[in-house]
Amino acid sequence: MAGDRLLIAASPGELRLARLHGGMLVAYTLERPSRPSRVGALCHARVTALAPALAGAFLAITPEETAFLPAEEAEPERRDGAPVRPIGTLVHAGQAIAVRISRDAMGGKGARASARIPRDDREAAARLQPPALVTPGPDAIARALAEPPEAIVTDDPDLAHSLRSRFPALAGRISVARAPLFDEWLEAEIESLLAPEVPLPRGGRLRIALTPVAATIDVDTGPAGGGSARAEREAANRAAVVEAARQVALRSLSGRIVLDLAGLPGGRGQRAGLLEAARKAFAAWVPDSSVLGFSRLGLLEIVRPRIYPPLAELIGAPAEGVVVSPLTHALAAFRAALRVASAAGAVPRLVAAPAVIAAARAERAALSACAARLGRPLELVEEPGLSIADWRVEDSRVR
Repeated sequence: MAGDRLLIAASPGELRLARLHGGMLVAYTLERPSRPSRVGALCHARVTALAPALAGAFLAITPEETAFLPAEEAEPERRDGAPVRPIGTLVHAGQAIAVRISRDAMGGKGARASARIPRDDREAAARLQPPALVTPGPDAIARALAEPPEAIVTDDPDLAHSLRSRFPALAGRISVARAPLFDEWLEAEIESLLAPEVPLPRGGRLRIALTPVAATIDVDTGPAGGGSARAEREAANRAAVVEAARQVALRSLSGRIVLDLAGLPGGRGQRAGLLEAARKAFAAWVPDSSVLGFSRLGLLEIVRPRIYPPLAELIGAPAEGVVVSPLTHALAAFRAALRVASAAGAVPRLVAAPAVIAAARAERAALSACAARLGRPLELVEEPGLSIADWRVEDSRVR
C-alpha cells in the first residue's frame, strides 16, 4: 500500500514505530516503557553537587535518575546572549529547582536539564516534594504524530483504542492489523540499520562508525563503470550524500557528523555542487541539522543537536556495527514466544544464555504482559554454553 503510513508494533516491554512513505522506510524508532525518554519532562529536582570545572551542577530529577544543569541554563530569567554567572552564585547543594529535560542520557553522559522555563511550570513543580517527575515528556507515539500520517496501523487492539482516545482527530485513520505487523522486508530494513555498511547504487558503499567524538561516514565507490573515473566519483558522491542523510535520520545520529566523500575533487565548482547537494539532502531528511561545509582535510562536516540517543545505543553498544544487548535479545524473545504460541496448543519456552534470562527476569512488567498474552508464565531456561545471540524459543511439548 502506497502513501504515508505509521506502523506501531506493540510487544511486551517495547513499542516499535516504522513510518513508510511510498513503500520506503523514512523513520524508525523504538520505545521501552521501563526506560522512557525524559526529553520534555518537567521535574522538581534537587541539586546534589556543584561542578564549577564543568560550569554546571548535578541534579536528582527523580529518586533514581540524575541530570546535569549547565550554568547558562540555571538562571530562569536569563536572556539569550546575557552573561553567564558562575554556577556557585546561581544554585547550591540541596536546593530544590524546577527544570525541564532538554536532552536524554547518552554516550555515558547523563540527561541535560534547563531551569529557563515559564513561571507556571515552576509553580506546578513546587507542589511536589523533590526529586520528583511532575509531568512526562511526549512519548514516541506523540512525537511521531506531530506530523500525522495518512494511516496509523497497530497490531494491538488495546493500543488502538487508547490512541483513538488520545488523538480523537486522528481516530478515523487508526486501524488494527493482524500480527506480525512488520513483514520480512521491513524487519530486514530495520536490521540493516545496525550494520556498519550500507550499499550504494553502482556497487559503492557507506561505512558508518560511532565514536565518542563524532559519527563518521566513509564513502567507497564501486567498480568503474562505462564512464570516466571522474564522472563515476561524482555520481557516487551525489548518491552518497542522499543516503548518508537518510541513514542519519533513521539511525538517529546527532552531534558531530563527518562525511568522507570518495576522491573529493579539488575544484571549487565541483565542491560547491556537492555541498549544495548535501544541504538539500540533509534539509529534506534531517531538518534540524546544519551542513557546515568542507574542512581543510576535505571532510564534509555536519552538526545536529544531541537530543535523543542513537538507535545503536538503544539496541546495544555502538561500535563497528552494534553489539546487541541482552535486554534487546530478551525483548525479541518475548515477541518470538508470542509467535510460537500462535500455533495451536503450543507452549513456548525460552532457552538462552544466563545474561539474556537475567534481562528477561528484570523486565517484570514485560514478563507479566507476556504471561497474560500467553495465558501462562513463559518458562525461562538458562543454558550457560549459549552466546547471548543464540537464544531460541521452542515448544516445550516437543522433546
